[in-house]
Amino acid sequence: MPTTSEVRALQQARLTAVGLGALREGDGADLPAVVRGLGAVQAQEPHSSAWGLAQRLTAPVTLAGVQTALAEGTVLRTHVLRPTWHYVTPEDLAPLMTATAPRVRRAMLSAERPRGFDHALLPRRHGVVADALAGGPLTRKEIGAVLAEAEGEPLDAWHLGQVMMHAELDLLVASGPMRGKQPTYRLLPEQKTWDEEAARVHLARAYVRGHGPCRAEDVAWWGTLTKGAARAAVADAGLTRHEVAGLTLWADGDLPDPAPPGTVRLLSVYDELFCHDFKGWPALTRLAMPSRWLYTGLVVVDGMIAGGWARVLKTRSVEITVELTDEPTAAVWASLEAEAARYGAFCELEPTLRRGAVGKGTIG
Repeated sequence: MPTTSEVRALQQARLTAVGLGALREGDGADLPAVVRGLGAVQAQEPHSSAWGLAQRLTAPVTLAGVQTALAEGTVLRTHVLRPTWHYVTPEDLAPLMTATAPRVRRAMLSAERPRGFDHALLPRRHGVVADALAGGPLTRKEIGAVLAEAEGEPLDAWHLGQVMMHAELDLLVASGPMRGKQPTYRLLPEQKTWDEEAARVHLARAYVRGHGPCRAEDVAWWGTLTKGAARAAVADAGLTRHEVAGLTLWADGDLPDPAPPGTVRLLSVYDELFCHDFKGWPALTRLAMPSRWLYTGLVVVDGMIAGGWARVLKTRSVEITVELTDEPTAAVWASLEAEAARYGAFCELEPTLRRGAVGKGTIG
């Protein structure tokens, strides 16, 4: 197994790959560029995942700025890769969906069969949805009302959600602008048709470019592919193989330059740094990690798990609590204060930072 120093070096390289090392500046980087660089970004927690995008840019980006990108359609939020929400750019949507939708549909069957979900009704229902959205974005509640009128009775919330998820997988709809606190759906333009094998190669290249050095198994996990399909896609993607510390890893050329020593980040929930297959990957924390940290956010130092954090949003302030595995050095604490200040700017709230046990906090 790799030594601790070897693992830290790998993680510092991965920090750079996922955009959390030396922050992007001066090259026209913006929110779509962040998403494009990662291929896709897990996004079921809207507030936290928006912070995950914003924190990868040096220029101040607020939650409202992320919502503007979603409203303009330069970043879309949809179900792709796995049966969960992701941010994706319009140009990557069709290949990533082509590569992953078949297995996502199969994963959904385990919940659909017991509930008697009728796939034969989808073409008609999707036709009703498309006609309704031709007039502009609608909330899920508004779409439900249109379907209820067409069918003579309402769909329950679960069935309506499945209908819309299948519409996403069919590249019919994706996210639209927020309406107050309610998200909407927008009708997508006709998408380019992709061959499934070519789409898997595109997926493998996108993942490794934005996450490498990584293993073929990580590509399989991220894209809901079989390990055989992932290995074949990686082999055909024009990537570079590296043997590092007993691991076979892939990168888009040379290994990324490591993030500066002492890089500290307050990560979003399900951040892309940790969107990989942990089986066979070296341990990233010296101590056993409380599971509650996974659902509020992780503190990382040089890409290694150093604690958890939670935040409580108030009218004018945001209270940030960090729970750390070790006593922080003065440099680490100063970096945590800088991260807290950046998070406060993202929320447009005055931040306070303290140490303590992480319990409940705002994540979504």
